[in-house]
Parts: sequence; structure tokens; C-alpha cells
Amino acid sequence: MADCELCGVARPTLCPVKVKAPGVLSAYPAGTWRGINLECLNICHEANMQRVPIKAKKCDLCSSKNVPLFQVKVPVPIFQEPYHRETIKAICESCFEACEDTIKRREAEKEESHHH
Repeated sequence: MADCELCGVARPTLCPVKVKAPGVLSAYPAGTWRGINLECLNICHEANMQRVPIKAKKCDLCSSKNVPLFQVKVPVPIFQEPYHRETIKAICESCFEACEDTIKRREAEKEESHHH
């Protein structure tokens, strides 16, 4: 089990998203992997289409500062009704692109598995 980087929900499998985190870019120039569950990945895709700007200090996925950030409304589970609350996360353009790459890679893998 691993926790989603956005909502914190533990899932047996997460979607790997390769982000360029500035804090470790010199050690990992190709990027580092963040795990996001499928629901949050789809929410990021929708938020990428709308691109609602948000004033925040840093990106919640890669920790980039001083870049344009956009809001992503993520349902975070709580242990009382209504059993989740919507939390607003800030995502940068680079991380949106990384999420889109992951979605494309997943679709290509699905296509490939249908052909075999």
C-alpha cells in the first residue's frame, strides 16, 4: 500500500507521475516519481483543462516556487459524514504536463494489452 501524494489515500497501486522537483533536480535531472491514485489523476486532468489560477507558495507535487500555480480540488477522506472534504491543492504547469504524460502512457498500455 502506498499513499497518494495529493489526497493521502492508501491504495495498493498508484499511477506513477514523473515530476521535475527543483530540490533534487541536480541529483535526478530526468525527474522523480510521485504516486497519485487514478481518481486524483483524473481530477488533475480536469483541472488542467480549466486552469484556474491560485495564489499559493509552492506546487503540492514538486515543490516549485515562483511559478504559475493552478487549483485542483481534491476530496480528502475524513472519518465522519460526509466522509470527505474538498481540499484545494496547487499544481504547476510542469506537473500538469507530467500528469497528462501518465494518462497517455496508461492509455497506450491499455491499447497494447487489448491487442495481446
